[in-house]
Amino acid sequence: MADVDLSVEIAGITFKNPIILASGPPTRSAERIIRAMKYGAAGVVTKTITYDVMQQIQPRPRMYVVRPHDALAGRYYSFYSVDLMSEYKPERWISEIGKVKAEVKDGVLIASIAGRTYEEWSKLAQLVERAGADMVELNVSCPHIEEGELMGRAAASDIDIVRHIIKTVKESTSLPVVVKLTPHGAHPVKLARVAVEAGADVLVSTARFQGLILDVNTMKPILWGGFGGYGGPWQVPISLSWTAHIAMQRLKVPLIGSGGISSWRDVLAFILVGAKATQMCTAIMMYGYQLIPKLLQGIEKWMKDKGFASLEEFRGRALESIIPLEKLSRKKAYIVKIDRGKCTGCGICVRDCPYDAIYLDDFRKAVVNHELCDNCGLCMSLCPTNAISLTVMQHDG
Repeated sequence: MADVDLSVEIAGITFKNPIILASGPPTRSAERIIRAMKYGAAGVVTKTITYDVMQQIQPRPRMYVVRPHDALAGRYYSFYSVDLMSEYKPERWISEIGKVKAEVKDGVLIASIAGRTYEEWSKLAQLVERAGADMVELNVSCPHIEEGELMGRAAASDIDIVRHIIKTVKESTSLPVVVKLTPHGAHPVKLARVAVEAGADVLVSTARFQGLILDVNTMKPILWGGFGGYGGPWQVPISLSWTAHIAMQRLKVPLIGSGGISSWRDVLAFILVGAKATQMCTAIMMYGYQLIPKLLQGIEKWMKDKGFASLEEFRGRALESIIPLEKLSRKKAYIVKIDRGKCTGCGICVRDCPYDAIYLDDFRKAVVNHELCDNCGLCMSLCPTNAISLTVMQHDG
């Protein structure tokens, strides 16, 4: 089979692959953006450009990794931070964007902006277009912005404000307008509908949550002493769910998946529920720009193994397999089987069975009482040696 085509078109612009770096520390300057593109990123979103001086000055310290050993080993972890917007004044970004466009010809530069007033939203949109940006992304998702502001998740708490911001920017620029949704504030599906009605050309689903980590010994929040953005690989199922729900609305605008993506499997999962491409930030901070070619290699190999020549051939394919709650099977249709050769008698399944349907026999092997078993699947999920399986019941006749 010939080489697969990883390119994708979003709002009339061609991306060479589905990997886009989200707004954050890895995209804080022209030098870093260029580095990301040279490692293979098809697109990069600048750190959010704003006139708000408080957002330009970073708290110190501001980053914390929950379960760092797991993070370094490629397992589940959480990233907790209060990293704010770009340290550069908007005028500095005119030259930064110019450097990127002069250096890299096959990468898409998306400028993230956030205004304190509608006039600032308009001014920033015009500024990044003059500088040479290819698209503009509206930051109505930053988890650090509290009530009463016209940016970040505070703006997203009011549908009318979001609508007004989008319309203001659309009237101020000819660039495609990307709206990054937040899991906070308004219902993401409702927010997506409003964004499209107001003129959004592209949607991103979704940003991080706000979190709080306490030190119970000091009885205070850790490090910087306040709330922080909370994301990481654990977020993928939540972000994937919202992306699928939005894709099911068939809003007729491209959808970009985001939120915890750190592997090629994650990228594929978002495409399978309808996303055109994906954004990532935390994974790049954990594993460096070197992760980008690994992701692309994994995607390409999977596509070749499956016989796909392009992303469009399988985009959204998983949506048809999602079963609505009201149609889920309520029948007890499985037999829980124990592989006695694999069972170590650890007793985890006995301890955790909600129906007291498992016990250890005289040989310290797990045994299932099928009368009591409810087919919930918890034991199979927890078994450390994969000794438990579900087999469809055989019915006479």
